[in-house]
Amino acid sequence: MRSLKGAVVGLMVGAVVAFIYADAIAQEHELGTILNSVLMLLVPFPLGAAGAALLRMPRWGAVTIAGPIATSVLGAALMQVIPDFYLFGFDEIWTTGVWVVAGVLGYVAAAWWVRDRWAAITVTGVLLSVHVISGQVRDPLNEWQESLAFRRSGIPLLAPKMPGYSIRRAELWTGDEDGTAILLEYARPGRTEVQVFLRPATAATPKAACGSPYPALRWGTDGVSCTPSGGDRWIREDSSGEVAAFARHGSALVQAAGVAMTPQELFALLDSLRPVTAAQLARV
Repeated sequence: MRSLKGAVVGLMVGAVVAFIYADAIAQEHELGTILNSVLMLLVPFPLGAAGAALLRMPRWGAVTIAGPIATSVLGAALMQVIPDFYLFGFDEIWTTGVWVVAGVLGYVAAAWWVRDRWAAITVTGVLLSVHVISGQVRDPLNEWQESLAFRRSGIPLLAPKMPGYSIRRAELWTGDEDGTAILLEYARPGRTEVQVFLRPATAATPKAACGSPYPALRWGTDGVSCTPSGGDRWIREDSSGEVAAFARHGSALVQAAGVAMTPQELFALLDSLRPVTAAQLARV
């Protein structure tokens, strides 16, 4: 009965916290989400107190304090280990379910935490262990998720191998209206960064890609010139000074761009492309 009452209160609290979190997502992480974050921490106290009192939970006053704390600890731990919605292409709104689960488990834990001293010690130990373990597995799990997403993307896994260039970023871009792509970002001392986008060769021809680079919203149309460079390779020069090269490399459509770069430098970069593993990209 103790656990059931805790679960009922936790379900109520978790549902409200999930609603607040969903509102934060809808605001697209603007400044208004600061208020949502504060509400997620504060609302469980009066709401949990009312629920615990109505259900006449034993030592409901202590549950009022322990429940929100346990919910916050479990929610933060679960958020670190759930699948990445961006990498796997599901709607972020589904992550709100984490707070419902955290609320139910948190208030069940609180119901037992107030039972006696040994129960309090055990529950506290479990919560601390969950918090520590989630922090330890977060990075390896994220790397595994990214590696899996790279493998499932259907995009040839390639990377330039040029002396003096160091990779700074490797990401899978999904959900863009122009489709999925892999972004590789490189830099060299004293030079601006170079961005390489990899897409399946079926996404477009190099000529078409030159006319509409990826991603579409980043590129303007004023002062643009697209010129062939032989072998179905194309060069695009913008009025801003950015130069981009487009070519096919096996079954991949490749776009490399950088400010103050020469076409020769960009094509040399594309010519140096070599197969890499998903694990290598995920470790960047």
